[in-house]
Amino acid sequence: MTTFRTRFPHLITAVLLLLGLMTAASAQAQATPQRLTAGTTICSNSPIPAGWVVTGSYRNNGCAGAGYIYTILDTSNLTKVTVCSNSPIPTNWVITGSYTTSTCEGFGYAYTLAKITTQTTTTVCSFSPLPAGWVVTGSFNTGTCAGSNIAYTIRKL
Repeated sequence: MTTFRTRFPHLITAVLLLLGLMTAASAQAQATPQRLTAGTTICSNSPIPAGWVVTGSYRNNGCAGAGYIYTILDTSNLTKVTVCSNSPIPTNWVITGSYTTSTCEGFGYAYTLAKITTQTTTTVCSFSPLPAGWVVTGSFNTGTCAGSNIAYTIRKL
């Protein structure tokens, strides 16, 4: 007849194995990256994926140490988009306008961006990044670029 004393070590081994499997499954689930979809929200201390932009910002205590939640959007199928002034500007995109907004809490300005893959000339705000191969051909005062009120005419070489 088997007693509890003889089965106890086997019981402990089984429990420890079970706990090990649960820990491994939990670690694998945490390592799986979150699938991003349109209108995804992230903590402001998270990296913004390449080609994505910040379209909204609001205070939130749900992200420890961050203070803000960002709404982000993939630009791969877009030609124009409005973003917060703290947003990364994707390659081959320029700032064509800016204005004050409450949609971008903590930053105050929004930018209108345009993708310039088919144009040979366009107008941008003076603080817009210039894509490689583009040069400034003129400048003028404008009311569409809040913050500087100066725009550039640029041309592709």
